[in-house]
Amino acid sequence: MTDWFHVALTVLVLFAVTNFWLVYRVLRPLRKLALQTADLSRGNLAALQQPCGGIPEIGILRRTMASMAAHVRRSHDDGIAYRHALTDGQEAERARIAHELHDDTIQSLVAIAQSLDFASSWLEKDPVRASGMLKTTRLQAVETIEGLRRLIANLRPPALEELGLVPALRMLAESESGAEVKVRTTGIERRLQAGHELSLFRVAQEAIHNAQRHGQATWISVEIDYQPQRVRLSICDNGVGFRPPENFDQLARTGHYGLLGMQERIQHLYGTIQIMSAPDSGTNLVVELPLGKPDQPTETVKDPVCGARIQPQQAYGSVRYEGEKYYFCCPVCQGAFQQNPETYLAKLN
Repeated sequence: MTDWFHVALTVLVLFAVTNFWLVYRVLRPLRKLALQTADLSRGNLAALQQPCGGIPEIGILRRTMASMAAHVRRSHDDGIAYRHALTDGQEAERARIAHELHDDTIQSLVAIAQSLDFASSWLEKDPVRASGMLKTTRLQAVETIEGLRRLIANLRPPALEELGLVPALRMLAESESGAEVKVRTTGIERRLQAGHELSLFRVAQEAIHNAQRHGQATWISVEIDYQPQRVRLSICDNGVGFRPPENFDQLARTGHYGLLGMQERIQHLYGTIQIMSAPDSGTNLVVELPLGKPDQPTETVKDPVCGARIQPQQAYGSVRYEGEKYYFCCPVCQGAFQQNPETYLAKLN
């Protein structure tokens, strides 16, 4: 009887100790983690910073979720910074156009109107003088028209729509005075869709501008390779170069808003963009755009980071790695994959 009593007492003690351990090492930390995640769902992205205690697995889970929340917070902050920079850039461009119209075009039109008034008053009394004034006024009108054409060309070059990408790039190269810009093509040159030509032109325009303004380049090469199913744009310069971020998610944090704008243009067309540069080594920017229908599967695909099932056409973005294309539900997952793809591919296998 005594032995059974000791066995029962031992079992009871073990049961109590186990429950105590489960409560304080598992259940209470899990409840605290649940409260933190509920706070996270209400928008507090710093909710998971405080440790929950408990078994190591709970700590690992909390740190992983905190890392993902930090990714979301950085993406959110980067998005705000980029939108502010975009707004500031638009306002600066509007101010530049307004300044140019006021100081150049309007002043010229005022001078033309005054010249016409003078010519009109001299027409009967001094027709020779009036004729000379009209000739001068015509020259002023021609100069004003040329100024407006330059302004319009800077906003959207007419040659791009009328002649195509390559002639527009060659005209851009000829207008540059700060560096020698050479444009050449390989493959069968042809017209592309309007959106493709505009995006490639804007990328080249921004790259040439950056090479001269920031890279202090004196020589820039622009090469367009026309392939059957895609087009490749390569822009090289001999500038001072720079150290590119490890991935494009860091562009907003480093202030490279021009590069971020390029990336958004190209990603919208399912293309890829690469930047290869180093201090004192120049810069090489390579863009590839598919010309046919994007190679998206019709069925659902699995996000390699979080495991979510998504439709490819509804994915936030995609990354091609070692010949395979992976789709992502959000910028957090895409950024995490780009930083360390092998970690997530190992989980898929």
